[in-house]
Amino acid sequence: MIKRFFLLVLFMLPAPVWAQSQCYSEDEMRAEQLLRLHSELMVITVMCHQSSKGINLIPYYTGFTKRYIQPLHDAEEVMQHHYSATYGGNGVDQLDRLRTRLANEISQQIADSSAPEFCAERRDKVLVMYRASAHDVNNEVGRLVDDAQPYESLCDE
Repeated sequence: MIKRFFLLVLFMLPAPVWAQSQCYSEDEMRAEQLLRLHSELMVITVMCHQSSKGINLIPYYTGFTKRYIQPLHDAEEVMQHHYSATYGGNGVDQLDRLRTRLANEISQQIADSSAPEFCAERRDKVLVMYRASAHDVNNEVGRLVDDAQPYESLCDE
């Protein structure tokens, strides 16, 4: 009898938060892609160490991060809110998983080719993004929105 009561109560409750639509708003899509760009720059820095002209990439990656710390923080908050609304909780664990997935995705690209090939193609992107205007960074995020495979599709708004 008690078991049936709990089942009845369970069915009367609203649908769980995790059952909500798993898709991104435009802001969430852009937030994921900004975090994707930041993760890509981190992986490039760690893997390649130097630009094609022998410049140490660490200060440029760190400089990019410092310059765009507020937009990066805002993107993390957007994603935390999305994950909280979609999966419940505070969204921090899901955000951590996203960051890990993004870094692993880029690292897989290295494994699919080779570190020298990857670095030859991408090592200067850290310098380019460090020197880029906010407008240019936004354009790069827009390019990623169009080209990259997000982890959730864009919602039909």
